[in-house]
Amino acid sequence: MVAARAQEADRLVARPPQDVTFYLVYGPDTGLVSERARTIAKAFADPGDPFALVRIEASELTANPTRLADEAYAVSMFSSRRAILLRDGGRADLAGRVRPLFKEPPADTAIVVEAGDLKKSSPLRVLFEQESRAYAIPCFADDERSIGALVDEEVKAAGLSISSEARTLLVSLLGGDRLMTRGEIQKLCLHAHGTGAISIADVETLIGDSSTFAIDEVIDATAGGALPALVEGLAKARAEGVDAGQIAGAALRHFMLLDELRAAVDGGVSPGDAVNGARPPIFFKRKGRVETALGLWSPARLARAIIVLGEAARDARLNSTLAADIVGETLLTLARAADQAAGRRRR
Repeated sequence: MVAARAQEADRLVARPPQDVTFYLVYGPDTGLVSERARTIAKAFADPGDPFALVRIEASELTANPTRLADEAYAVSMFSSRRAILLRDGGRADLAGRVRPLFKEPPADTAIVVEAGDLKKSSPLRVLFEQESRAYAIPCFADDERSIGALVDEEVKAAGLSISSEARTLLVSLLGGDRLMTRGEIQKLCLHAHGTGAISIADVETLIGDSSTFAIDEVIDATAGGALPALVEGLAKARAEGVDAGQIAGAALRHFMLLDELRAAVDGGVSPGDAVNGARPPIFFKRKGRVETALGLWSPARLARAIIVLGEAARDARLNSTLAADIVGETLLTLARAADQAAGRRRR
């Protein structure tokens, strides 16, 4: 088994060993998980063969249990290298489906499993971490350094430059989900195309009006118990087409951050210093709202909120048609709890 360390993951994903057949990509950052899993799969699939990359949802294996093995051992008529991208929906016994393949690994097909945030005891994670011919690659939310590297990569690819002030502001506004982050940077580069450089005004104008802010408004209203603002923010997010699953994921990460900041405050750090020292940095316009929220959530209540948000994120992913209702109701429940805490403090 090779469990990739966080600092090695990007290098491994860019050049996956061709003698390793099985890859598990998992973690709380669903955008980064998806990006890395696709990158690995494409590294094994012959780009000249449109049938060399096979995508399978784990739920499909319930109705067709032999499909994974049939695809894994199929002989391609057009190329020698193939890859299967297998997405775990969280409910199928995917470990049981994959385990037989470890006994007789397919010769010319790589198996790449894309999964969510797996506990150490998860059967799927245990399976990959005990197998000598597999990699288990965790994906955590981007930190300030990795976001900065992503900005530099996209700006350079677009043939642009970016001022240090604009870069600092941009990094502070991004993060949490790799696909969303990359999309925002690419949108900014397209906006600045032909000008040669990205200015701080470009960042403020374009990113300031993006869905990132719609999500931030919803999250801050939830954590701060601002029910009218939350209702308005949810309506705005839905009107702008913001994915409910992204909101749930961002809310989960924010409450995990609040949990870390709460621990720092309980350890003697002032709320202001805790918020100022957060990584990735909190946008300056949000710092006051985050500091206020810290006073409304105890460690026990934060632990419960994190569990509830994790369940909402999972259910939203599995029920796309009900995702907006699932996430909205969960956030309203948390906002009511924060509002009650604020009322007790005012008495």
